[in-house]
Amino acid sequence: MVPLTEFRDSGDCSKRKYGMGMTNSPRSDVLAPAGPAWAGSLMGTSIFATLTHIHDVPVVPELLLVVAGGILGFIVVGWLRFRNPAFHSKLQAPWGMFAMGIMSLGSAASSLFNDSVWQLASWWIGAPLAIYVSLRQLRGFEGEPTFQWGLALVAPMVAATSGAQLSVDYGTFYHVCAQIFFWMALITVLPIFVRCYVALLSGTMRIPDSIAGTAWIPLGLVGQSTAAAQLLFNRTFAVVYGTIVLVVGIFLAAIAFRRFTRAVIRWAGYSPGWWGSTFPAGTLSLGTYLLGDTLGAQWLYTVSAGLLCLLAVHWCVCVVRFGWWARG
Repeated sequence: MVPLTEFRDSGDCSKRKYGMGMTNSPRSDVLAPAGPAWAGSLMGTSIFATLTHIHDVPVVPELLLVVAGGILGFIVVGWLRFRNPAFHSKLQAPWGMFAMGIMSLGSAASSLFNDSVWQLASWWIGAPLAIYVSLRQLRGFEGEPTFQWGLALVAPMVAATSGAQLSVDYGTFYHVCAQIFFWMALITVLPIFVRCYVALLSGTMRIPDSIAGTAWIPLGLVGQSTAAAQLLFNRTFAVVYGTIVLVVGIFLAAIAFRRFTRAVIRWAGYSPGWWGSTFPAGTLSLGTYLLGDTLGAQWLYTVSAGLLCLLAVHWCVCVVRFGWWARG
């Protein structure tokens, strides 16, 4: 599923900006090498598996889990071969995605197999990596504002959700860690996303069509933090927080939906950025589902199912667009 070349189209400078270096390939579409740059596909596929299981979709969760496992193997082997991007690169977004992808896959496996050991193992790999890349990214941001700046900073929020779930079986240590990660992610990433939206709405931040899926990235924080809040805090705080951020998320989703849909209609050049549309839709589905649990509101389960359908559409679009690229 993951190409072994780099991405190239007419926007060369923007591709360098987003960590997609050039090659001498004669192809007009040259994609980033297999490695963490493609971890968005791992994240999206893993949470897709979890949510289809939660919503009692038959067969699909198991198939998606197999696909996600294959993607993880391909990312690891690809990075060992190409070493792209470098682990100490200034843009830590790929490594933030990789940390989130590992934890998402572990959560999916635990959900399907009803065994928390998978989530525990993935948390001990993904959470330390998430904290490391977040702190490293905070040392500086290169270039002009981009939603990808927030990927490394949002990674601890996934660790917070996973840690909160683990605390049920493994004790308060994970609950305390999860609360620390929650506030760490929220405090560090909010100013970055605010800056990005100011730049976007003022017309100074451009999102090339080939990475239009990255417009969904802030929605990942909205959904993931809503989910984490339901598991970590008392009912009043969880409901108030979840309601506020989901309402704000409606407006952010409108921006992302318009931007990504336009790129899909144009059948824009393919890149790992397409997969940025998947995981955030999944976190919104998860967040509304858990908020429904907190409130006992059946209609929120319906909203969650609708967002799962949106995730399914985004996931299928990404796969079909890759197939279109591959046949060329």
